[in-house]
Amino acid sequence: MREDSDQITIVFKSSREGIPGTLNLCLDHIRQKAGTSPLHDDLMAKIKWVIMELLTNAVKHSGERESVLKIGLTMDAVVLEKEDYGKPLVLTGQDKKKIMWPLEEMVRPVDFPIYHNGMDSLCVRTDESGRAIFFIEELAELEMPALLSDTSEHFGLLIMTKASDEFAYEHEPDTGLNRFISTFYFTQPLP
Repeated sequence: MREDSDQITIVFKSSREGIPGTLNLCLDHIRQKAGTSPLHDDLMAKIKWVIMELLTNAVKHSGERESVLKIGLTMDAVVLEKEDYGKPLVLTGQDKKKIMWPLEEMVRPVDFPIYHNGMDSLCVRTDESGRAIFFIEELAELEMPALLSDTSEHFGLLIMTKASDEFAYEHEPDTGLNRFISTFYFTQPLP
């Protein structure tokens, strides 16, 4: 996160019961730091969805008792980061191909679709460092997947990617740190 941000760090005890209180703490911090220039309701709704999904991810997938959530506000953006030392990300593509972190040098970069909901396809692209950048491709025709009978574990990633202006995952192999980063850019900079 950039050094010029106004940041709060929250240690989240990974339990479902802790999600509402932590969510409210995060949203209150963002509202307070936005000050006299309140953020649009639609942007706050997207930020709320992503925070909910990051906290749900901590409970369901990290395997750790606690995670760290960092919220930073700059003049041009809100940046959310969730960090833990739990299990690294494993993605299964629509073709059942799996990638898992840390990525081996010989498989970098990777670019493939992970999941679709009938209208949008969630895709991942990795760079040379192994950072995963998630993006959405709109499907040309409405395709109804087996979504009604089988909601993918990757549905939360789809929600966060669609809500964010940028959404990425990083894994530091030397320390085992996992980091999800969601960025929301302002249409007008904060004063």
